[in-house]
Amino acid sequence: MENAQELIGILQAISIVAKSLAAKLMRIEQQIRDYEAAGQAGAGRKNWKGK
Repeated sequence: MENAQELIGILQAISIVAKSLAAKLMRIEQQIRDYEAAGQAGAGRKNWKGK
């Protein structure tokens, strides 16, 4: 029974870490989208001005 409780604790810890990593990954993906959108907007302005 102790092994089962220990396993449950380990699985809960893994779950907490996985949730944290998933949240960080979503923030990074959003930052990448924002960065790429800003780059495309900047390129559009340059082309519009004829540069």
